[in-house]
Amino acid sequence: MKRQISPEAEGYLLEAKACKKGLKDLERIREKYKRGIEREQAQRQAEFETVMGFISEQDIQDAYGWELINEKQYDRYLKLFRQGEAALESHAPTCVEIAYDILCRMTASVEMDIREWEFAALTPEQKCEKRKQAEESRMKWKETIAEIRRRRGTVEVGTESPSADGD
Repeated sequence: MKRQISPEAEGYLLEAKACKKGLKDLERIREKYKRGIEREQAQRQAEFETVMGFISEQDIQDAYGWELINEKQYDRYLKLFRQGEAALESHAPTCVEIAYDILCRMTASVEMDIREWEFAALTPEQKCEKRKQAEESRMKWKETIAEIRRRRGTVEVGTESPSADGD
């Protein structure tokens, strides 16, 4: 037997359902951009390996002089050759990387909206129970973090328990 819910709660659940539908599309698009980032990284790595095939800057200049590479490649190759692997790690963000970051933030926002709509549809008793579960979970997490810190020998200032002898 299905429990009757208020029309207001039904509206909240409908909002959550709509958010979930949009979230699926966001996640699909986000994965597409993630694959794009991986392709860009592979291209940068391949270009780096090509550059490292040159013995010296003079070899790069010779390749440019013989028109084996164009001016744009020449500039990139010199930069890569001089910076080495650091150039792979410290490149400026690409358009695809920025778009992916935006999509990640949008996804997180929609996920938060879903949780809020679903919470709003709960009865007051259910809300109280959810809050209690969240607090218990938070306390358990804090205990886990404190235990990890104790094992590592690090204790945050102000969180040490007072000694038993009153010092």
